[in-house]
Amino acid sequence: MRTFQAAVLILSFLLVGCASGTADHYEQAIGIERELLRRNPTITYSHPGYVSVLRELDKVPRGHEDRDKADTLTQRISDGRRIALNDKLPQVDHLPNRLEGVEMPRPSAAAGSSRRTGLPPSAPAARRTLDRAAQGALGELTSAQIESLDITMYSTSWCGYCRKARSFFQGRGIPFVEKDVEKDRQGAAEFREISGGRGGVPVIVVNGQVMRGFSQPAVEAAIAQAVGG
Repeated sequence: MRTFQAAVLILSFLLVGCASGTADHYEQAIGIERELLRRNPTITYSHPGYVSVLRELDKVPRGHEDRDKADTLTQRISDGRRIALNDKLPQVDHLPNRLEGVEMPRPSAAAGSSRRTGLPPSAPAARRTLDRAAQGALGELTSAQIESLDITMYSTSWCGYCRKARSFFQGRGIPFVEKDVEKDRQGAAEFREISGGRGGVPVIVVNGQVMRGFSQPAVEAAIAQAVGG
């Protein structure tokens, strides 16, 4: 009996240890935002560093106690990025009705205050995340560079990689034209001509360079080449 009780006790400690080691993605997102604000207190949501914040927020599990807060912050950041893009290129983007006339949301100096100990502004994990993102991604594009881009994505509504590509472009504030090959007859004709009759979406065209499927490094490289980076 004592052996069984001891085994149960040991198992309980192991389970508690595993649970305590579970990544708190909401707190990590807040830590990254704090580090962004430490580096540049005047930063806006359009900064590419906020892509890392959005990625952590997306990892918060459904049903988690922080999920609602993660959704609220995600919406706030996304709205700010969408309004910034519309202000920069009003001829390309179109705001949904709910954002018409809405003032652009901005981070506050107190962003990320936590009910728990949280991560300090100089948390090593936050610094490493931002540094890795800066090394592996495009730098912040200028207005002139953005205006020089001509990007078209041929997609379908059910395609998972199309969703990833769409999220990448929207998250980085990069304008693009999307044509659903199942709903847009002209787009379908263009898709057949570009793909040579071969199926498979997405097909992404960056300033004349055709790419099949979605690879973020490949798309970033094509954009860098297109803007002279």
